[in-house]
Amino acid sequence: MLTHHEVATLLRLSDAERRLQELDAEVLALSRYELVEIAWHDDGDISTLKLTGRGRELARRLSQASDGSGLL
Repeated sequence: MLTHHEVATLLRLSDAERRLQELDAEVLALSRYELVEIAWHDDGDISTLKLTGRGRELARRLSQASDGSGLL
């Protein structure tokens, strides 16, 4: 089960691909749940975050549920 911080991070990331300064606990958890993919530069620095198919589907369902237009 995701924490409310992880859900908020997932929904924030669903808006667009994000550049990162550092990894936080929520992003790492979403990565472990295979909801977020972390892209790395060749030099080993973090590049971007991208939702996986599972992450996009979950964000879509959560957004629908919060709009009242669908059920989880």
